[in-house]
Amino acid sequence: MHMHLHLGDMNITSALIAGLALSLAVGPLGCFVVWRRMAYFGDGLSHSALLGVAMGLVFGISDQLGMVLIGILFALSLMWLRAQRLLATDTLLGLLAHATLAFGILAMTFLGADEIDVHDYLLGSLESISSTLAIWVIGGSAACVLVLMRLWPSLVLMTTSEELAHAEGVPVARYEFILMMMMGLIVAVSVQIVGILLITSLLIIPASTSRLFSNSPETMGFGAAIAAALCILTGVPLAGAAELPAGPTIVSLSVCLFILTLIVAISRRTFSRRKISQ
Repeated sequence: MHMHLHLGDMNITSALIAGLALSLAVGPLGCFVVWRRMAYFGDGLSHSALLGVAMGLVFGISDQLGMVLIGILFALSLMWLRAQRLLATDTLLGLLAHATLAFGILAMTFLGADEIDVHDYLLGSLESISSTLAIWVIGGSAACVLVLMRLWPSLVLMTTSEELAHAEGVPVARYEFILMMMMGLIVAVSVQIVGILLITSLLIIPASTSRLFSNSPETMGFGAAIAAALCILTGVPLAGAAELPAGPTIVSLSVCLFILTLIVAISRRTFSRRKISQ
């Protein structure tokens, strides 16, 4: 049962402020998810969020802190298992993702249905967005933006060529772990806005949209942030007014924007080719 929320409601206001802050982080961070093909890792990380929520309930800590801790454990487990070179990375991701999802569902079942509304975490819920959650989102997004600004040249270099990055003294393994931690933080703070099932979409779709028109890593990161902000700031009021789940509304708008951008990009390329052939 959804409440009818209006633009002036505190939940909507908190969601808009949090969404604007979130877009500044998911835009540039999503570029690295696309460039380094980390989308499957993002899906696995989001699946582990349910276990983080259960952990928060068991130990009496906030949901966000529980998800951050589980995210760290997820990334460390992946890096350790990958170093053993026994199974392919995608196999390890699938194993960890489904294991944490299964344990998370079991844990929340044992805790009782009255303790938590799983639907809100799966698809996002504007009703659950408080000023406290908005502070978490703003703080987590600001931390990611600051780290990205500080490490941007090195992260771009290691994405272009890990061998060259090693030669330049860039600690590739450490920076890859930092990228994973930033993804974990974003998942933790944004789950109640976008939902566990769709959070990875917010990382890859705006970045993919921006990529169609960008000619440098910086312009792609900036464009992705603009695309994410546009969809979140439009999707949140729309979801509140139409009593729709927040996550699917925001992601659907993101997909529509991507399709429109793709059509324009293809049309421009076709026109340019015809002009050259003449």
